[in-house]
Amino acid sequence: MTGESGRPRRLLVAADIYGVTPALRALATNLGGQAEFLSPWPGEGSPHATEQASHAAFVAGPGLEGYAERIALAAAGEAVTLVGFSVGATAAWLFAAGRHCDPESRLVLFYGSRIRHYLDLRPRCRVEAIFAEHEAAFEPYAVAAAIASETVRTEVVAGAAHGFMNALSPGYDAALAKRQLVALDY
Repeated sequence: MTGESGRPRRLLVAADIYGVTPALRALATNLGGQAEFLSPWPGEGSPHATEQASHAAFVAGPGLEGYAERIALAAAGEAVTLVGFSVGATAAWLFAAGRHCDPESRLVLFYGSRIRHYLDLRPRCRVEAIFAEHEAAFEPYAVAAAIASETVRTEVVAGAAHGFMNALSPGYDAALAKRQLVALDY
């Protein structure tokens, strides 16, 4: 993982609402490089019993902006490769448009459904935004079209549901997850 200047980039992985779990650690082994994990929660996993309770606590707490600040602190102004999932993807989208994002960074964002609330943001680096075709709250094709640009490549994965990369998610699809991992171009 190197930037255009040939400098190696650190690999950051921004977890979804489930936090850093053994399933996420296993997935990250396929990304190459030594991953540094970021989470909406301190420690491992989520301190909440259900996905719904986790979402409610996340929104009531520091939320997306707080998570984006943690990403910026972890990146420390350096060019990084960042792979984000769900709330981690949306927080990374906010980070990408902020002044702390090095333009040589590369972000791969999976099913950042709340990106739909930040369509006016323009990332300072290359972004691949990969959406699930089946989302309950919005139309993924419309969001993908709205954010696509010279630096933002978008894809809507046919047949995929939100969470298709996370073995703990009801939307998990092992075959689609494997296909996406193979398609990542490092």
